[in-house]
Amino acid sequence: MPMVWICDKVLHKICGRGSLPGTEFEMCVFRECDFTEADFSEFDFADCVFDRCRIVMTRLEKTGMRNVAFEGCEVRGVDFGLCRKFGFSVTFRECHLSFCSFHELKMPKIPFSGSALIECFFSECDLTRADFSGCDLERTLFDRCSLERSDFRTAVGYTIDPASNRMRGACFARDGLEGLLTQYGLEIKG
Repeated sequence: MPMVWICDKVLHKICGRGSLPGTEFEMCVFRECDFTEADFSEFDFADCVFDRCRIVMTRLEKTGMRNVAFEGCEVRGVDFGLCRKFGFSVTFRECHLSFCSFHELKMPKIPFSGSALIECFFSECDLTRADFSGCDLERTLFDRCSLERSDFRTAVGYTIDPASNRMRGACFARDGLEGLLTQYGLEIKG
């Protein structure tokens, strides 16, 4: 597909990649679109919003994502680690992410506010000061990540190994400390 630049447009209820009018998008809003199994390899998204979209098994190899917001989206089986690392910047609010992978991404201060991250995988990521407020982190794995000064106080369902992640200054609620001790086989009583 030849490079076509689209700027400042609202794209509503588009289904699949074939319906997209371009490959470079700036200041665009994608509203209630279904991008199941779409291939966005080598596309560029800058200052864009995905609002209540389905992004399922979507391919993102060498995709540029700079200041991209996902709001109320279903994101399943997506490997964000394949995106271009330079300039990568995303936010998630009230999203349902499952079986997603984040590898070697710099995401300091990223908000995942109110999102469910079910069986996601973070490896070698910089999540310094990340905001996991109100998140469900059931079976999500953090491996060799910087979680320093990240906020987990209102997150639930997490199991994080402090021995394999940098966690200085990370915030947890007292009743969530069990998720930091699970791998040690300890019983936490009342």
